[in-house]
Amino acid sequence: MSIYYRITIFCLLLVFLCMGAFGYISNQAGAKLLNQSVDKLLNVVATNQQDQLNNLIHAWKDRVALIASRTQLRLSLHEYLRNPNPQSLQKIDSIIEDAINAVSKVKLIQLKKLNGEIITRTAPNQSNKVAATLHLTDHSQSDIILKTMTRDLNGGLYVHIESPLLLQNEKIAVMVVTLAADELLNSTQSYTGMGVSGETVLFTENQAGKLVYVTPLRYPQHLIKPEDATSFALVNSDSLVQAIEHHTQDIIRSNDYRNTDVIAVARYLKALNWTIIVKVDQHEIMQPMKHYQYLLMIAACVLGIIAIMIGQALGRAISSPIVKLATDSRRIRLGEHQLRAKVSPTQAKELNELARSFNNLAENLLTTNNELEDKVAERTVELQELNETLEQRVVARTIALQRANQEIQTTLENLKRTQRELVESEKMAALGGLVAGVAHEINTPLGIAITGTSHLHEEVQELYTKVQSGQLTRNALIDFVEDAKQATDLMSSQLKQASKLISNFKEIAVDQSSPDYRTISVQEYLAKIVATMQPNFKKTPHTLSISIEQDLHLITCPGALAQVLTILITNSLTHAFSSPDGEQTDTISGQVTISAHKEQGKNLITVTDNGTGIPPQDMPKLFEPFFTTKRGHGGSGLGLSIAHNIVKDILHGKIHCESQFGQGSTFIITLPDQPVSSYPVERSA
Repeated sequence: MSIYYRITIFCLLLVFLCMGAFGYISNQAGAKLLNQSVDKLLNVVATNQQDQLNNLIHAWKDRVALIASRTQLRLSLHEYLRNPNPQSLQKIDSIIEDAINAVSKVKLIQLKKLNGEIITRTAPNQSNKVAATLHLTDHSQSDIILKTMTRDLNGGLYVHIESPLLLQNEKIAVMVVTLAADELLNSTQSYTGMGVSGETVLFTENQAGKLVYVTPLRYPQHLIKPEDATSFALVNSDSLVQAIEHHTQDIIRSNDYRNTDVIAVARYLKALNWTIIVKVDQHEIMQPMKHYQYLLMIAACVLGIIAIMIGQALGRAISSPIVKLATDSRRIRLGEHQLRAKVSPTQAKELNELARSFNNLAENLLTTNNELEDKVAERTVELQELNETLEQRVVARTIALQRANQEIQTTLENLKRTQRELVESEKMAALGGLVAGVAHEINTPLGIAITGTSHLHEEVQELYTKVQSGQLTRNALIDFVEDAKQATDLMSSQLKQASKLISNFKEIAVDQSSPDYRTISVQEYLAKIVATMQPNFKKTPHTLSISIEQDLHLITCPGALAQVLTILITNSLTHAFSSPDGEQTDTISGQVTISAHKEQGKNLITVTDNGTGIPPQDMPKLFEPFFTTKRGHGGSGLGLSIAHNIVKDILHGKIHCESQFGQGSTFIITLPDQPVSSYPVERSA
């Protein structure tokens, strides 16, 4: 973007920024002053309405008290109650008619006995029939209380006030006076000083505990349930009414029954449980602010046009000399090396300084160009000399690289040899563990057999002594025969068990030392492996078992398979039931299960444990050499790697692990039905 446009946009943005800041500050200040003015006005109107209603209620009660204070009425009523007769009743009616004419707004008076029986009342106007009744709650300490409020068919509002009639401080009857509530309507429907949308809303609770409007609303068509001729209008649950809690006197900004944003003030008449709300629409209140904002927009547009004109003039004055300098620089680049910018006293000081700098730069560029040409010639000679020696450096670096490659190859071969030795060592260690377990297991039956032999020898000596001394009896001979039979049976069973263990170990050990392919019964061979591994489980709370649904016959290398299963079982015993620090826990009763089945033409052998499982981050490295989680606790990290290599290279199958951390692990070995043809197959029963 050119300087011309930049200066124009800058001037325009500067004007808008200033106008925006000024408009924001003035708008906030004006809104604050306007809100304060409206708040003050609403509070004054609400307080005035509250005072008017209090004065009106006192005026009503004063009128009723004036009627109830007529001595002649009380005396006549007392005489009538003692001796009911038409003359006394006629006199009472005359006094009541006189009171109605004397006291303003009185429409109806009725007298009741203390038990509620009506004594007399003036005839009501037929045009003022009651259409709706609202029972009032009067908590004032006065004896004169407001009982109900009614509305006639013409919309007229009346209040019914009850007062006791006392004679010598004794209550003799009750008087109910009906007054026209025109003053209440005039008070709440006077919108002076409240603008076009201002309104006074008066509501209370009816006997059902629901809020009802006492006086008609300014906009009744917006009620959720329109006012009808049988009840006072119910107050809908608008947010304005909900915002008035605990009879607050603070300014309320909410929505009214028309769903219109309003600013309101509330007052509470505790004596009658009436709530007064004085409200004005926010739209009307903010109208002056909108007019002010409109004027600000017009002013901003005018100033923006002026800023554009000023910016264009400034941009043209600044950019023209710069464009001339740019043209001169292009001409110099095209070959006019002696061309220089013009310095004029009529130009601005800064532009003249820029022209002088441009001329100095042109002189320096010309000088620098000559120096660069000389340096290029020198560097060309140096590059030619460097190119001659580069080939010698490449040959020397190639020889050094070959030597390093030879050293790496030797190191790699040593590493592979060491790895093979470690693998063989791990295999012998696993076989040694089997030897130790089987030897410990054989020790028990051999010990029992030796003990039985010693006992039988002692019995034979004792029998021989009795024979020599002639003390041998029939019973002693029978006891000796029974003891000898029990001892020989015990020695025979224990020696058979030891022979079976030795036979199983011998078969598995021979298979591992000289592997070959033959047909095996998977169930029988796995049973021999389990019997060989049982000594490792004797001192633990864990168990090893076989679960095969049907017997399978498999052509495979039994020694390699036995070695793989031995590694997997040992791995489960070492890792699955140990705590994080590598210690075996006695609180976990583990279960290792070996199972086998055929699925989709493949033989699957699984080793499952219910141990701690394998963390997800360790699963990809499970079969890598030297990876172990028991580093420092006897783990070498070669067991699963050896098992993977045996399954892949000797058994020509696959092995993988499925595990969820905390829910155990399952190693699955997949073996083919037939071995690879390059290996000889020896079949045996």
